Amino acid sequence: MDGAGEQALLARRVEELEKDVRILRKKLERSEDNRAMLEEALESHILALKSSNAELTRSQQAALESEARYREMALYDPLTSLPSRHLLQERLDRAIFHAQRSGLPMAVLFVDLDNFKHVNDTGGHEIGDVVLCETAARLLSCVRSVDTVSRLSGDEFVILLESVHSRHEVKLVARRINVAVAAPVVVSRGEYRVSASIGISVFPQDGGTSSTLLKNADAAMYHVKRNGRSSWSFYCELGR
Repeated sequence: MDGAGEQALLARRVEELEKDVRILRKKLERSEDNRAMLEEALESHILALKSSNAELTRSQQAALESEARYREMALYDPLTSLPSRHLLQERLDRAIFHAQRSGLPMAVLFVDLDNFKHVNDTGGHEIGDVVLCETAARLLSCVRSVDTVSRLSGDEFVILLESVHSRHEVKLVARRINVAVAAPVVVSRGEYRVSASIGISVFPQDGGTSSTLLKNADAAMYHVKRNGRSSWSFYCELGR
């Protein structure tokens, strides 16, 4: 039986016991006969009611904890603990709403690691996971606490910069990311190196929806990949 079915049965049991307790109390108020038997029955029902209430509370608490764990798994990447695609989508939509109200632009940085396949092939997936976790920490160190660093899948990350005042501000972040990611990751077996290709889209000029901003940042990232890697490019500059 699933949790919801168990809770429904327990709730019905509690309801029945509460009803029985009320009936027994009324009988005790009205009757002078068999009081000892009625009192014993009442005490037994009250104990059963307390036990059923406690069991129902435990079941409800377990369901809440299970729901919280499920939401945590749905919203956060299990390897890096960064927000996943679903939570990124929520934050992008919220950031667009705030940008529309404040008039301050926001930027989306699509970050793809260069040379990561080679790291996986030579060091194995265990080393690859170490590199991904270290990259996640370095990306977080490059942005403000109000910004979002998320992992989409594999070696793809997306960064949301809220309330940016100029493109120069975004450029500085992209440069910091390039420097931070390019530093070697040192493990017991040696050093492993990756770099970052970064595509940037800015709201509102590069798109008015989260999906458009992501698509255009992705396009700018692939432009960087085709033109030397380990750099950054704004989507609005692709046609120049």
